[in-house]
Amino acid sequence: MIPLTHFLHEFYLEPVINKRLNYRFETITTDSSNKKRIVEKSIIREVEFTHLGQRHELFVFDVFTARVTLSSNQTIKNERLLKEDIYAFDDIEMGVNDKGEISKVYNIKEMQYRWKSKMIELRVDNSGYELEAFFDEISDVMNDTEKLLFYLNSKNMFGLYFHGLFGKNDMHVVPKKRTAAILDLDDVLVTEEIWTDNREPSFVIRAQKTNDIHKNIESSSDVLKKYEGELRYNQDHQMVEGFLEIENENLNIKHNVLWVG
Repeated sequence: MIPLTHFLHEFYLEPVINKRLNYRFETITTDSSNKKRIVEKSIIREVEFTHLGQRHELFVFDVFTARVTLSSNQTIKNERLLKEDIYAFDDIEMGVNDKGEISKVYNIKEMQYRWKSKMIELRVDNSGYELEAFFDEISDVMNDTEKLLFYLNSKNMFGLYFHGLFGKNDMHVVPKKRTAAILDLDDVLVTEEIWTDNREPSFVIRAQKTNDIHKNIESSSDVLKKYEGELRYNQDHQMVEGFLEIENENLNIKHNVLWVG
């Protein structure tokens, strides 16, 4: 991914083929809306990525979530349902375009069948409006291709790994700009500015700020205090680690991904 010598004008990022890569994704959310009872929770996903080759100009990946761990400094309400939410998308065969964006799910019928079977299983020992609302929410995403791809590309899922930055990265064309939605803040929109570091294989991510003296982050409907991250790679095109931190007045969200072997 990185040139043979530093400080060249570009590098070309493409996925590693036929190699199982294991990553740990963690999202840490700190809610300080109640100053007397700050709530911190963590969701850790152990995920295996295998690039299977190309199919009709798409990079094909098998993405398997092997384990989900939840923790919090407070009691976790409906912990099992939170895990089932993630496990509903635990084994996906997906097509990624040459920009590094998930653009197709090949095994959607299989995923829908597994989810229907899981709903039958969960109804054996559970019932009520909250359960059915949970089922409807997952089914709505599972049965709508546009919503499914949006969700899978989000930072909450695989957006730190499939980040839309595959292909040629010109050091002189900076920053790249694109719109990003923050799911945890009701899809608040920001404009990401992405800088390519020519000293090492990495991308630096910031949110566009206003041109006035305040230099506030520009967003669609929420006042953000922080939106910044970084993605680092090794010389074999393999992501080593990445993070994105988002913060407003009451909520701090840290998305992290780490290569674990």
